[in-house]
Amino acid sequence: MVEQRVSRRGTGWIVLAGILMILAGGNMAINGLWALHASNSVIDRFQGTLLFSESDLDTWGWIYLIVGAVVLVAGIAVFARSVWARWVGTVVAMVQLFFAFFWIFSPYWPGALVIILLDLLVIHALNPLADDVEYV
Repeated sequence: MVEQRVSRRGTGWIVLAGILMILAGGNMAINGLWALHASNSVIDRFQGTLLFSESDLDTWGWIYLIVGAVVLVAGIAVFARSVWARWVGTVVAMVQLFFAFFWIFSPYWPGALVIILLDLLVIHALNPLADDVEYV
């Protein structure tokens, strides 16, 4: 007897969004841990170029660590199709999309375009308002 697997609508998009959220959250948490353990020599090296943290990276380290952990947990919860995780993923992707536009006119513009594309895919996959959309 052959079993047939039943696939729910949009499963591929949900998997893509969940994996991207887990990678982004993990990366952000690792960056937060680095900032918490950065020595003063690192801060002195980048003196005058750090945004909002001329003397201490601890504040940004905690922000990155907490937000990264939330995004990582939400990425895992997306696989269970949790509504709160879909909202968290959508809001985080929208905020990141907004800030990626500031990098368009810098030498890092190719990376900004990739981030914009990935954010748009996550927003499309997790759009909590499009429950009636049929995925093929």
